[in-house]
Amino acid sequence: MARRRISDAQINVRKRYEEKFSAIPPLSEDARKLLSPAGFLYTFLEIRMLYQTYEDAYEMLESQVERITGERMYSEYSSFRIQYLRWKTKKRSPE
Repeated sequence: MARRRISDAQINVRKRYEEKFSAIPPLSEDARKLLSPAGFLYTFLEIRMLYQTYEDAYEMLESQVERITGERMYSEYSSFRIQYLRWKTKKRSPE
């Protein structure tokens, strides 16, 4: 495989990026769990009975994901509910 030639200016830019990225603190275990689809679902299952409606529990989780990432995990509750029902059906089917 041919190696590309990298100039000193490119090396300096690369070092700045590496320093910038290495300064970003790692996410906590709880944040990593919440940011994965499975972790989001399991957290929802743990907290759903602590809210008046399942949708309230879902919206609380979405607000936390949005606070951390700037984006929602799902577009809306009905979208999450479809994924939840698929998971539930798959979990109950015999293997």
